[in-house]
Amino acid sequence: MNQDHIYLEHVSDTSYRITLNRPDKCNALNEEMIEALDSFISQIQNDDNARMVEVTAAGEKFFSAGGDIKAWSKYSPIDMGRKWIRRGNEVFNRLRRMPQLTVANINGHAMGGGLEIALCCDIKLSVPTAKFSTPEVTLGMVSGWMGMEKVVSLVGPNVAREMLLLGRMLTAEEAADVKLINKVVAREDMAAEIEKIHQKVIKCGPVALAHIKDFIISIESRNDQLSHQLLAGLMSASEDCQAATTAFAKKESWTFSNK
Repeated sequence: MNQDHIYLEHVSDTSYRITLNRPDKCNALNEEMIEALDSFISQIQNDDNARMVEVTAAGEKFFSAGGDIKAWSKYSPIDMGRKWIRRGNEVFNRLRRMPQLTVANINGHAMGGGLEIALCCDIKLSVPTAKFSTPEVTLGMVSGWMGMEKVVSLVGPNVAREMLLLGRMLTAEEAADVKLINKVVAREDMAAEIEKIHQKVIKCGPVALAHIKDFIISIESRNDQLSHQLLAGLMSASEDCQAATTAFAKKESWTFSNK
């Protein structure tokens, strides 16, 4: 497992940091990164002293541009659903359900799967320059890792329709206004803001915090993972999606044929 593209730091006795580390590829997520993330989650959960996990990325332009098209475009439609989508959902749900408090330090643009991983975190902080979008529809696709459900739940159906149906991009301030994220923080103040959260969480009962998280998730969850998995696999089989993603990878333009 290559962990160069994502790494884990033990920041203090009670906190960890996970960093996406493919800045030359806009921190796009591939299979190895997802498997490494799964390994890191297990390592942190086995540490009884761990109370908080920060999730961030290398560089300053992108938190993550989403799933690496080259990583999933090789899959057949069936494997797209049962491997790439299902495995990603399994790991993302493990991140979402960690008993520790999770904080997304969104230090750049969060798009597609990059937004989805950020939305798995309990607290979402963003630098002012970050932008947020679910651009899958512009590639003839749907978001694969439960992004549609999370966006609708957080921002409501009106803004969600603009994001999901038209690929609308939000600024950091707009994202905070519609409750997609918790707060916008100046880049130079981010470390201090995260430490404030850390100091608060170590004063909270860890068992109570874990059970409260479980209770919140049980209210939010609608068990749509299987239908989402099948939908994403179906969309990847469409001629439009195949043409668009092939052109995107080659940095060429494309048109949709409604097939």
